[in-house]
Amino acid sequence: MFEKFTEKAIDAVKKAQIYAIENNHEKIYPEHLLLALLNDTNSIIVKTFSIYKIEITELKKEIENLLNKRAIVKPVEFVSFSESSKDIFVRTLEIAKILGNSYVKPEHLFLAIWDYPKLELTNVLKDKGIDVDKMKTMLYNVLSANKHKKVKHPEAIEKRRRNDKSDSIISLIENSESKKIFDRAIAKLSTSNYEILGTEQIMQSILEDSELDVTKILSNAGVTAESFSEKLHEVSSRQAEFEDKQIIFTPNALKTLMTALDIVREEGNASILPEHIILGLLKSKKGIAYNILKELNVNEFLLEEKIMQPIEKQVNETLYIMRLAKQEARRIGNSVVGSELILLGIVLEANSIAAEVLRDLGVIVKDAREIIEELIGVSDDYNSSEITFSQRAKLILEDAWNIAKSQNKTKTSADDLLIAICNQPDSVAMKALSKLGVDALEIRQGIKNRITNCGI
Repeated sequence: MFEKFTEKAIDAVKKAQIYAIENNHEKIYPEHLLLALLNDTNSIIVKTFSIYKIEITELKKEIENLLNKRAIVKPVEFVSFSESSKDIFVRTLEIAKILGNSYVKPEHLFLAIWDYPKLELTNVLKDKGIDVDKMKTMLYNVLSANKHKKVKHPEAIEKRRRNDKSDSIISLIENSESKKIFDRAIAKLSTSNYEILGTEQIMQSILEDSELDVTKILSNAGVTAESFSEKLHEVSSRQAEFEDKQIIFTPNALKTLMTALDIVREEGNASILPEHIILGLLKSKKGIAYNILKELNVNEFLLEEKIMQPIEKQVNETLYIMRLAKQEARRIGNSVVGSELILLGIVLEANSIAAEVLRDLGVIVKDAREIIEELIGVSDDYNSSEITFSQRAKLILEDAWNIAKSQNKTKTSADDLLIAICNQPDSVAMKALSKLGVDALEIRQGIKNRITNCGI
């Protein structure tokens, strides 16, 4: 169901879950979702309330008062969705379809909440003289009017050059902090009479290492080595692992690991951790291991949040630059991060060697933004689509990761990203730099000089 939710809609669901836990509520109710949606002060939702002279702070207090009746004494770590929330998610998908949207936006979620007949808050607002039906109609009209044409990114149609997937993963495992995980998983093949590694062996191997932080997080979510193995014994067929030709990994194990690898590159890490594998499994949504997680009623979004928290505390240059690049994509109404927005992210980051080199060459934020907007266009329409990476941007992340590994670095840095951009002469980023009067040779030499001077 949630695979159709945009990044912002998923973020609202996650915030609702966190709010429920922090306030010792056993389940996630529609009011939790509504509180999460009211956090974005610039959203159409909040602006709609403003039109009706509804004070958001007061509204939040009303919602909190209703929710506090459901609080329990003992602390809770994991919560499930209430039946009313599940009904709302189904209705959300219906509303998105009615409005002709491929993905679910926060506004669709908001409308579904107000459509729910048993929502107590509706009566509270009606008692205050607010016409809830009129408010909903206005929001429907706004969303219908805001259907926008997708701006085609210049790099969106490129075909990605890829090495053999199996070779890439094998190389990754051999140099990975997760090597012992895979060694154990491979050892399990002989006991299961399989020759091809699947998601179930990888998951079992992770769960058997009780010292791993991610194993403890999974255990708190109700996924232990025992509960997983019990469900695995019930599996009579490996069909869920195969959707393509057989290779050293099952296709879905390979898909999980490739997704994990994409996450690693985007974060700027040079090695894959067990946490990344679980995140890859949750994002790929394929295979026996994922099916068992669903059977164990794991709350995917909260589990992902718990796993991401320690990773995000170790913020590095690349992760920060990717966040800035995504922010810029939203600012210009684009749903694609291309090479040019990675370049802009480097300029905005400002403190790295790469940013200093660009600054020395006269590249400043204002000029870079103007050139990039000229090259890819700007949309004034409301856009809450999920942010994705162009094929060229993915190649740059892959190249930067390979550069870092070749230098035995634990993380990719901004200068790795900038050199990777220079390796793509036909990219939008290099076209922008050319218009700014900068070429790849100057950048390479500038980075080399600064690294030499810093004694790195």
